[in-house]
Amino acid sequence: MFAVLFANDPAPGANPLALDFVTMGTTLVVFLTLLAVLYFTAWKPILKGLAAREDTILGARDEALRVKQEAEDLRTKLNAELAAANDRIRAMMDEARRDADALKASEKAVGVKDAQAERERAKREIETAKEQALQEIQQTAVQLAALMSSKAVGRSLGEDDHRRLVAESLSELKNTVTRA
Repeated sequence: MFAVLFANDPAPGANPLALDFVTMGTTLVVFLTLLAVLYFTAWKPILKGLAAREDTILGARDEALRVKQEAEDLRTKLNAELAAANDRIRAMMDEARRDADALKASEKAVGVKDAQAERERAKREIETAKEQALQEIQQTAVQLAALMSSKAVGRSLGEDDHRRLVAESLSELKNTVTRA
């Protein structure tokens, strides 16, 4: 491989480290010419591309900072709304408890009132039934007394006699019932 590199060596046996000013000058002219051509044709577009890339990166960074700030603001706003919603929920729950307690108390009062009304109605029904039973007993007693008196007397009583006996029997029966 090295043999290929040195195959075009003009002076075999010459010192490869010796300074050759013609080659050095030619190399310098070619380098500067290439540098000038690249400066005007390639370097400016590369610098423009790098500047555009830098602007894009800075713009993206600024946009990211802006979006981050908006997110922070939005998070703060949402946390405030969440706290307000929690307060409203807590207030609604307290109100619901108060309403439930009030409903419970009113239902209890209605129940007590209904029970009292039912007791009063039952007492009235019992009193009515008692009065009816007493009247039936009185009527039966009158009929029995009339039957017994007609058998004892041995004759039929007249209507006036019957009424008088019934009235006397009723008054005696009432006196007996009130004493008992």
